[in-house]
Amino acid sequence: MKGHRYWLAVVFFLLASAPGFWFPALTNVLENYGLGSWAVWAFLVPPLAGMISPLIFGAQVDQRLEAQKVLGWIMLLGAGFLYMAFHSLEQSWGGWWFLSFFIINALISAPAWSLLTTITLSSLADPGKTFGLFRVWGTLGWMASSLLVSLWGLDFSAETGKLGAGVRVFAGISCFLLPVTLPKGDKPKKWTDNLGLGALKLLHDRDLFIYFSTALLFSIPLGAYYLHTPKHLKELGVESVSAFMATAQVMETIAMLLMGWVIARFRVKTILLFAIGSGVLRYTFYAFDEVTWLVIGITLHGFCWTFFFEAGRVFVHRRVDEGMRTQAQALLGFFTGGLGTVLGILTVDRLYHLLAPSWGWSGYWAVLTGMNCLALTLFAFGYKGLPINSGIKDH
Repeated sequence: MKGHRYWLAVVFFLLASAPGFWFPALTNVLENYGLGSWAVWAFLVPPLAGMISPLIFGAQVDQRLEAQKVLGWIMLLGAGFLYMAFHSLEQSWGGWWFLSFFIINALISAPAWSLLTTITLSSLADPGKTFGLFRVWGTLGWMASSLLVSLWGLDFSAETGKLGAGVRVFAGISCFLLPVTLPKGDKPKKWTDNLGLGALKLLHDRDLFIYFSTALLFSIPLGAYYLHTPKHLKELGVESVSAFMATAQVMETIAMLLMGWVIARFRVKTILLFAIGSGVLRYTFYAFDEVTWLVIGITLHGFCWTFFFEAGRVFVHRRVDEGMRTQAQALLGFFTGGLGTVLGILTVDRLYHLLAPSWGWSGYWAVLTGMNCLALTLFAFGYKGLPINSGIKDH
């Protein structure tokens, strides 16, 4: 039935499963086609795109366009360029063709997650209670597609990207069946409003400024989780690295299911401090340089991610006027999936080559633990919250 809320779960599943086919295998795929040296540039493309197009699209959705229609069209258009990027690998057209198609796809598709988040939060009567029950389908979609890639033996094949593009087509079609989400913001008064730069005024709110700043700081050492956890496990003799890493997704699933219960019973500040504290403990355990402690740290990542970034989306939605909510989610994406990820990749790569030869893994993870502590300190002392009688549940 068109407009039914179950389509939110369907789109979350399809939207997340599409990159689940190709993203984990991207390095191996590029190396298999002789483009291993292009991998770092490929990984920088999505976060760089996340710094540009989401705010622009977010402004148009808040001011002019129906969010579900915009999401559907960007899914369909992006799928074509994603397909061509991986088709160029199979045809040996060279790295520039791959990267060009990949960049266009990223620029078109970057706003997807913030748009779907806004549609979902706007469609739910009590987002804090039920958002996690819909968002969890994204985690399940990623896990399902990653498992299929291994089962089908496609870990080194460009077919992973083509499969992802095919799933994106189904995701795009499904978007037109989502609940209608109309624009609720004022018409743009300046050219900066058309570019989404009006969202920067949200930073005048002290608590939003602290949360966004903390999210940026917290995202930088997060880059090491994706880049270096698998490498560390491998050096410790673990053969089934993917299986060990999957424990984080299992715990993320559990955390998503618990998120509504947690949000209903605890202060926002308590939830976010718990999440950042989990991040501090994660790398602290990594620094022990033993498999058992790494697995415990990986497990904590699921709680860390869910209760800081996903619960944080609910917090941002509650604190922002409805005419700015899509841009607010896009701004959060700018600081985390955009700027934070770019700085994270560059920073942790540099730190690793600087520290690992002399200090080893223990020293490297200890420094990153210190970075997480900075984020914890900033939020603990900077965030004030609203009074309980304010009528907004983010005190």
